[in-house]
Amino acid sequence: MLVAIARQGTLIGAASELHLTQPAVTKSIKELEAQLGVQLLVRSGSGVRFTDYGETLLHSARLVTAEIERAERAIAQMKSATPSTLKIGLSLLSATVPVYAALSRFRARWPQTQLEIMEGMPRQIIDSLRNGEFDLCLAFIADSDSIAEFAFIPLARWPQRLMYSGAMTDSSLPELAHSQWLWNHTIESWLPFWRHLSAGETLAPPAQMTLCTSWTIYRQLALEPKTVSIWPDFLLHGDNAPKTLTPLPQALPEITLGFMVRRDHVFNRVTEHFIECVKAELK
Repeated sequence: MLVAIARQGTLIGAASELHLTQPAVTKSIKELEAQLGVQLLVRSGSGVRFTDYGETLLHSARLVTAEIERAERAIAQMKSATPSTLKIGLSLLSATVPVYAALSRFRARWPQTQLEIMEGMPRQIIDSLRNGEFDLCLAFIADSDSIAEFAFIPLARWPQRLMYSGAMTDSSLPELAHSQWLWNHTIESWLPFWRHLSAGETLAPPAQMTLCTSWTIYRQLALEPKTVSIWPDFLLHGDNAPKTLTPLPQALPEITLGFMVRRDHVFNRVTEHFIECVKAELK
């Protein structure tokens, strides 16, 4: 009712929109004001305006209305026979896990669902998810990454390893700080990572740090002499694993693969099944 009043600007207009009488709307508002013990509306000959109390309640009412509308759309989509669309964002690193096998499994169950799959850098993925261009995003999240605005569905967790290219006589962190470093997450997470790594030591971050989220180029840069790089453990095994890198003794925080979704996202059977398909391929 408050949303209708705000939209129409008058009690008469709101009553018409809600298919009620004006006295019924007025009575409901008075009862709500009595219940809360505050005045919500100021009435005048030209209409009504909301008090500060009313504005606060209106904000919450709009959120509730939006959630109900999203739920209704989701239910209508589930009941509809028309093909739905699932928009998926992939971080560059997450494309190294068996996403293709999960997609094949998903399409066998939902052949009429139109898939839109876009790969991008972490910042692009986050911005597109925030703007509603993706329904969900599959990404690797480090403990130093900030994603509080999104809901996160963890799928798997792996250790990370610090690796070095070239001859090495001193593997201490002060000595390594003079090397070239490679980083494959967001630029905002670099300093928190370094502070975690150098805990107990007062060390300035390496002067030479290259941010690279392309794993094709990252692999090549990691092989350059005197380069320190960070690797998820699962990429250090198999036929495509780098064979000439030396593991370093420093312990690193683990990295988590999971789905990021907006907190207002309403899940349907299509979205839930795709998540289950990825989970199945990771077992």
